[in-house]
Amino acid sequence: MTSDLSNTLYASRRKELLALINQLRAVGAQNDLDLPRITVIGNQSAGKSSVVEAISGITVPRDAGTCTRCPMECRLLSSTGPWTCRISIRNEFDSGGNRLREVSEIPFGETITDKSQVELALRRAQFSVLNPGISQKAILNASSEELKNMATQKSTPFSKNVVCVDLEGPELTDLSFIDLPGLIQNAEPDVVQLVEDMVVSHIGGNSLILIALPMTDDIENQKALLLAKKVDKEGRRTIGVLTKPDMLGTGSTKAASLWLDVLEDRRHPLMHGYYCTRQPNDDERCAGIDADEARATEEKFFKTTTPWSKSTSPLRFGIKNLISSLSRLLVQIINDNLPKIRQDTSKQLSDCRGVLERIPPPISEEPATYLLSLVTTFCSEFQTLVRGRADSAELIRLHRETYGTFKKAIRKTAPNFVPCVANEKVTDFNNCLPDEEDDAVANVSVAAKPSMNLTDVKKHIDQSITRELPNNVPYEAKASLIVRFQTTWPKAVDECFQRVEDVTLKLLLKMVEERFGRFALLQSHIRNFIKTLIDEHKKKCKEMLEAALEAECMPYTQNGHYLETSTQAWLNKYKAVRSGYVNDEELDPKAKRQKWCASAPVGKESSFSPAPATESANPFNFGAPVVASTAASVTVTPKSAWGEAPTSNAFFGAKPMPVSFSKSKKDFSMPASIPVTLPNGETASSNGAKVISTDEDTQKALQEAIGLLVKAGLPVSSLNPTELLGKLMPPDEYEKELKVMAEVRGYFQVTYKRMIDNIPCFIDLLFVRKLGDTLQPFLISKFGMGTPSANEALRELPWRRSAWL
Repeated sequence: MTSDLSNTLYASRRKELLALINQLRAVGAQNDLDLPRITVIGNQSAGKSSVVEAISGITVPRDAGTCTRCPMECRLLSSTGPWTCRISIRNEFDSGGNRLREVSEIPFGETITDKSQVELALRRAQFSVLNPGISQKAILNASSEELKNMATQKSTPFSKNVVCVDLEGPELTDLSFIDLPGLIQNAEPDVVQLVEDMVVSHIGGNSLILIALPMTDDIENQKALLLAKKVDKEGRRTIGVLTKPDMLGTGSTKAASLWLDVLEDRRHPLMHGYYCTRQPNDDERCAGIDADEARATEEKFFKTTTPWSKSTSPLRFGIKNLISSLSRLLVQIINDNLPKIRQDTSKQLSDCRGVLERIPPPISEEPATYLLSLVTTFCSEFQTLVRGRADSAELIRLHRETYGTFKKAIRKTAPNFVPCVANEKVTDFNNCLPDEEDDAVANVSVAAKPSMNLTDVKKHIDQSITRELPNNVPYEAKASLIVRFQTTWPKAVDECFQRVEDVTLKLLLKMVEERFGRFALLQSHIRNFIKTLIDEHKKKCKEMLEAALEAECMPYTQNGHYLETSTQAWLNKYKAVRSGYVNDEELDPKAKRQKWCASAPVGKESSFSPAPATESANPFNFGAPVVASTAASVTVTPKSAWGEAPTSNAFFGAKPMPVSFSKSKKDFSMPASIPVTLPNGETASSNGAKVISTDEDTQKALQEAIGLLVKAGLPVSSLNPTELLGKLMPPDEYEKELKVMAEVRGYFQVTYKRMIDNIPCFIDLLFVRKLGDTLQPFLISKFGMGTPSANEALRELPWRRSAWL
């Protein structure tokens, strides 16, 4: 009957289609095309090997545990000639499991004409796949026992490379399938995952999934079926093969009934349904049962054993019905997908031709001359990026972004001093001066991070005192506070440099690929040379950066004016906060501040001019500069930290003294809206000072007092109201601690500005620009260009047309 089918047009078409798919697979087309196939899967000891033997008519290796340790592709071809078997090994993966660029299918041994020799030949082929380090010649001559002794520790437990078996004979049906290792559970987790991944990779796409399901286990426990459902949720590509029906026993009527429901699609239905086969058991195999006897025994079993004999689907029993259905389905899926295979093949061919057309013509000039022109152009382009130009600003832009991030990181380390004693409530304020208000990193509240108060600073000073004169603050006390805010600077500098290096290297490698992409080996050489040069400049640059960081550990500056100005500004701010005069506009980073002009009409016209931010030369400059609001008046409630002053002070009276500063130079008065905290006031503050109310008498008295100061020639005309009031008040009992805070905070401004300029300058000079200046001579020297033997040496590099492929 098989012979008659083979002579039909359908059989001829079937042979052509299967031959086409086998040829495509042999050259590795499955890497680029989704080729139709039948994939046989199942759990370990599910009877899968018996099904494969029944379909192919050969004996496969059988051992305790897992028998199949690599994929086996069986290609059956019906013919009128004698039965033959040819075994080959298809190498698709390297030893690390990565796909090879070129797939090769190598014959393994001679053609086999005796079926009894196939089992040992398959053992040898599988052993060769698992042990690629052992020569095939030694393996081909080894017996089963010798193979076990030849195994080494380098043997892989499983492999993705394929043992191919080509069978031809008059009793075969045109068919092709891939038998995969059985799914295992009792093994190392990585081995279990390896087998599972191998199965999943084969059952996707245009694959008919043939699952061996032993009846000795519940169908819900079959892991192979669960994997198939993940890739074929609707069951359109899955075929179930029920195995071991003879092992249910006479008392397993309920289990047999459940399996019959599966077979007849009442449970777990599949589009192509289920088939049931009965294969020879161990005793029958030992007795030497042949294929014809096995099929006769199978047919008799299903006809005489209930419930199978009463099934309404008799064509679902027996290996012959399974083979016929598999052959028909495989041809159908090949036919359905042939147009798409043609389309995909044409696209691949078109892409390949396009790549070939883009290959530049062969080089006709001397290698040294050609390479010199390539290197010169490449280095000139990089030098342009280093210098920066309107149309080549990418590198500089990326570096500027990195330096901006570095600036923010350093600014965040500013000392966070709060001018209050422990457990004392203080008005919140921002840890910056007016000139930094537009900087979101600088303009943050002191409450945003851990701070150091007056009590902490006093304790720190006391612990630093050794052989000091009374009332002297040790230098070490300030130096140690300065070093504290520098602890994270090395990390910030390292991150800044690393980012510049990464950006520069990435851009260079991209340019190398664009300029030298035609020559893979040359490209590799240049990449290595560039990394060597980068390492040289990196080492020298990092030495300079480390020296700069080390220099900052020892406080020093010749920029005395800026240090003094900054220190005084912070001292004034701390005193303003200390006294309680920090108005809403000063705390508001968006507020626009304006210095007010004022004058006192005493005798002759005198005026207050806008005061500078700090003025260290002024002997009266002990107060806190607070820039007045644009409003007509501001409200201030100073707090005293020093207690009551002597009542004999002529400036302080029994009544409040409000001051009003007009925008006119001719008009000066104390506004009634400014309550002043005085030692002899009526309302006591938290630290013992008292606040009094204001009236016209005290306003007049204060007006006259300021006028007398101006008339006496004292330099009060340049002070704003808060500065003037601060200078007339007694000194703070924490004056020493406030000055230490101000000096440390002021020095931070000096060293912060120095760092955010010096570090980027060093990186740019010693790394970026140095790299641009030395790249061309370095590459020329590495390639030996300019020497008499340059052309000979460079001819060894791949200058051929196909070298870049």
